[in-house]
Amino acid sequence: MAWPTGCEIAMVDQAFTQSVASSCRVWIDPLARREVHYDVLLDNLAKSSQPSEWFDPGLPMLESLPVKEGGRAAAWFIRLGDTDAVLRQYRRGGMAAHFFRDQYVWQGAQSARSFAEFSLLQAMLKMGLPVPRPLAAMVQRKGLIYRAALITQRIPAAHPLLSFTDPEVWSNAGQVIARMHDAGVWHADLNVFNILVDATRKVWLIDFDRSRRIKMNSGLRTENISRLLRSVRKVAAPLEATCWSALTAGYQQSWQSLNPESK
Repeated sequence: MAWPTGCEIAMVDQAFTQSVASSCRVWIDPLARREVHYDVLLDNLAKSSQPSEWFDPGLPMLESLPVKEGGRAAAWFIRLGDTDAVLRQYRRGGMAAHFFRDQYVWQGAQSARSFAEFSLLQAMLKMGLPVPRPLAAMVQRKGLIYRAALITQRIPAAHPLLSFTDPEVWSNAGQVIARMHDAGVWHADLNVFNILVDATRKVWLIDFDRSRRIKMNSGLRTENISRLLRSVRKVAAPLEATCWSALTAGYQQSWQSLNPESK
């Protein structure tokens, strides 16, 4: 679709949208007030379908299947052309979910949760971190609020860390978390569902909603690890005694290797 003109341009943050266009494709529907950023991997698909359609799990072409583990019942495995992917619609947690389950206050495109996570994943991939490839992000505005969704490439045959009882796998997870922290990334919801292990035992990190790049001091690193431990105690308590020490040892080993000057 062509760029909006005249009064239509008011619905988008033009400077931000033009800046991200160098790293992805941008599609805008000014009438529906939708904006989609998508990876070049989906160029061919965009020629035969509207990018906004990729975010509707009810469409038969997506072959949607609900994701049953983790999340807030708002994620689906989908098929985008020849690509297996995961669609996640943003949902609030806590008390706010009772009033504004999927609505967020619009503060500009650069602050939209889906676009922020899309950009962060792009940056992490460039740094060689094991995260899923971001495929598309959408926002849809209505007045002063917006709804958002993100599509990432599916990691084949992957299961949450809590499914594994081998301390070596947990040690690998600790090493990956240390690499993430060394790259200056703070994970807003580090838990046992957001750490996946695939069939080759490679560890992946997912779900970077509200996460950000920041200078990681010892306090932020400790807070992230403590949050992960709380999730272990909540849903996989027996694994604390058998696997947690392996994770922290793997973390420390990797952190020291990446930061030999630190104590």
